[in-house]
Amino acid sequence: MSASTSRASMLNKFRRHPRVRIPTPIACELAWHDEQRWFGKSVHGPGVVYDLSLRGMRVSTEAPIKPGDQVSLLIRLPRQAAPAEIAVATVRWAKDQIYGLAFQRLSSTSHGRLRRYMTVFSKGIR
Repeated sequence: MSASTSRASMLNKFRRHPRVRIPTPIACELAWHDEQRWFGKSVHGPGVVYDLSLRGMRVSTEAPIKPGDQVSLLIRLPRQAAPAEIAVATVRWAKDQIYGLAFQRLSSTSHGRLRRYMTVFSKGIR
C-alpha cells in the first residue's frame, strides 16, 4: 500500500460519510442546476466519477464549472436500471479538471441507489 493510499484510508475513517473508491470509473452527466433539461439537451458535459460517498463525489469533467457553482447530475451506476439523479450539488473544490462535489439535494430513491451501490463496493479499497 502506498503512502498516499494509506493516508487516504486513514482520513476516510474520520469522515461522517465514508468515501468508496470506484473500481471502474462511472459515467455521469452534468448540467447547471438552473437548466435541468436532460432530454431537451442543455447538458454541460460528461464526467467520470472516481470516488463516491452518500454526500458527495470526486469527478473529472471538461464542463466549465468552478467552486461555488451548483450543478445537477445523472450518475449511471453499474447494475442499476435507472441513473441516480442528484438534483443539486455544489462544487467545493477544483484542481485542473478534477472537482469535489457536495450533494445538497437528492431524492430518497437516488439516495437508496447510491447506498446499495456503495454497500456492494465498500468492501474494496476506500
